[in-house]
Amino acid sequence: MTIEIVRRSCPTCEACCGLRVHVDRAAQRVVRIEGDPEDFRSRGYLCPKAYAMKGVYEDPDRLRTPLRKQPDGTWRTIEWSEAFAYAGERLRTIREAHGPASVGVFIGEPTGHNVGALLYTTFFMRALQTPRTFSSATMDQFPKNVTLRLMYGDGWMFVIPDVRRTDLFICMGANPVVSQGSLMGTPDVGRALRDVRARGGRLIVIDPRRTETAALADEHHFVRPGTDAYFLAAMIQVFFAEGLVHLGRFAAFTDGIEEVRELTQAFTPEAVADATGIAPDVIRALAREYARTPRACLYGRIGTCTQEFGTLASWLLDVAAILTGHFDEVGCMMFPRPATGQSEPGPVAPEMSVGAYRTIARGLPEIDGQLPAGAMAEEIEARSAGEGRMRALITAAANPVLSAPNGDRLAAALGELDFMVAVDIYRNETSSHADLILPTLVSLEEENFDFTYATTCSHNYARWSPAIFAAPTGARAHWEVLLELAAGVNGTTPAVLDDAMVQALTAGYTRPGASCEGKSPEALRAAIGDQRGPLRILDLMLRAGPYGDRFEDGAPGLSLRALRAQGGPTDLGPLEPRLPGVLKTPNQRIALAHPYITADLPRLRAVLAERSRTERMLLIGRRQERNMNSWLHNIDVLASGRTRCTLLVNPADAARLGLTRGGKARVRSRSGEVVADVEVSEEMMRGVVSLPHGFGHVRAGAQLAIAARKQPGVNANQLTDELPLDAPSGTHIANGIPVEIAPV
Repeated sequence: MTIEIVRRSCPTCEACCGLRVHVDRAAQRVVRIEGDPEDFRSRGYLCPKAYAMKGVYEDPDRLRTPLRKQPDGTWRTIEWSEAFAYAGERLRTIREAHGPASVGVFIGEPTGHNVGALLYTTFFMRALQTPRTFSSATMDQFPKNVTLRLMYGDGWMFVIPDVRRTDLFICMGANPVVSQGSLMGTPDVGRALRDVRARGGRLIVIDPRRTETAALADEHHFVRPGTDAYFLAAMIQVFFAEGLVHLGRFAAFTDGIEEVRELTQAFTPEAVADATGIAPDVIRALAREYARTPRACLYGRIGTCTQEFGTLASWLLDVAAILTGHFDEVGCMMFPRPATGQSEPGPVAPEMSVGAYRTIARGLPEIDGQLPAGAMAEEIEARSAGEGRMRALITAAANPVLSAPNGDRLAAALGELDFMVAVDIYRNETSSHADLILPTLVSLEEENFDFTYATTCSHNYARWSPAIFAAPTGARAHWEVLLELAAGVNGTTPAVLDDAMVQALTAGYTRPGASCEGKSPEALRAAIGDQRGPLRILDLMLRAGPYGDRFEDGAPGLSLRALRAQGGPTDLGPLEPRLPGVLKTPNQRIALAHPYITADLPRLRAVLAERSRTERMLLIGRRQERNMNSWLHNIDVLASGRTRCTLLVNPADAARLGLTRGGKARVRSRSGEVVADVEVSEEMMRGVVSLPHGFGHVRAGAQLAIAARKQPGVNANQLTDELPLDAPSGTHIANGIPVEIAPV
């Protein structure tokens, strides 16, 4: 047996750790996966999720050929030509009869981990011409997209903690030790946080649960779920009241400072103490320490986004940093500079779209092209949407029956569709409702590039990864499936669409003021070759990007060829200050008090008294090291071990409610109920319970044998109400859900 070692990045989470994959090519088998000690980012570190790509590749439940549902509900394997002809004819017929809005699309989070899927998804959605666009974003980070878009002109230019150079790290609503740094991609982030303390800095965690990250911290403070905006507003009130505001260079290009002072004046530490559960003297001490520490990060993640005031909380995190000089500075919150050039200086962004399309059932506005994920069911149901209902649905790498609110309602609604196609490697709880399932290649069978996560990393880098195994004959990549579907709907060919996409991109790079001004689009197209697919587009972006060779013969700089030759990650240096040059707002100024955001403050003030009540039980989610939403539960090595889908309850609450360790509890919200195993733990704040997201593998029709046997769990999103939203972003409330709990 001859073993070859292949170096590549892990495709499963945002950290993109470096791996050494031991391969027996003759047997088409991965023998072992280990951390790569030569990778300057991860230095040999890996977590259990690194084994996911081997597990998925070998999974007997993974689909490899298209499936078409028969009239009796059984499935038939079909050829790709029949699959695309069937999908194109049905989608085109529905669109022609009922209009573009009759076809909806839901894009799942795994898309962000595959460069081909990512580069072609936006083009695919444009080709569909449907305003009914849903994605996992409105169950995750969309409040951040909205605030970034309004304040800086770019909703995808994320601001990231410079964790390796900070002296104070305040963490809110996040558990980076387990997530590996969501929106702060940092391999072995636990070591990075321990290093903060080792060099004399401090780590402070503010969370309703004493998380794995909190276990490393100097301080942990419980906070009532959904009240982060109150806490942050109180910190800002202290900054103004005690003369701790220090704008520095930001004074020259920031508007709305006095307006922020006035808007936060009423949110004193005393006023918010009952609501947050944090004493006034603690709020003041935290505000002073943060303001007076030169290199400090104030970081919030999914807990600050998926709540009733997620946009306000996301906004206030940045406002606090800007007011105290902790923004776009070394050791503070900073902007990465990806090699593919997404966040380079450019023209002023158009005004953010709000309400260009409204849902039929409730009149909910699209916000920057997104509709709330939980609105899908009501847009399908004839009783809700009538003749204007959504009649066809395309899901791509998504399982919204488990990941979107009120999965029971959505599962029932899917049965009312005229046609559904799922681009997915599994027959899961959602794709089992489809008329057609189109499976794609998996990560071991494709080249990849860390595209999305070079925009969320805490140190600039670029990384190409080789395919481990050749793609099976006739198999299709995700991008190919999307391109074929778009061509079928529009009555054209994939080649025509692909060429149109490349022509538009090369024209953009050669326009006046662009990075390749003075060159012709034809010259760029000749340089990147004619092999269709994402790699020539990636080469175009790299060469035209900030570190690229700009298509100059013999010039140094990045290209796809250079990255392939490198073999591992290319170090592009630490994060550096980038403002105001990359602002895409009018006059390159920060709108610190944008009226679209501040219009939600009266709602925050209005419910302060109600939020100060403490008799309600509130539900939050939690991250787990062996899980990635609903993806990895069918992988034997990751599904093994004790039951992980448990309801964490504080001992005092357990005693009051009559719950026992190892017993079961009925958890009920307005939208549904589940019966979960009880785990009693002091790590939970009183009045708060926690249930992890992504479980509930018990539905008929799904083919996930290991998940159903080893980690079925219950669907926490059955308790997520699809009706209330964080209004400015249309994001669903998945943390701070009022629940009733009783023993079973």
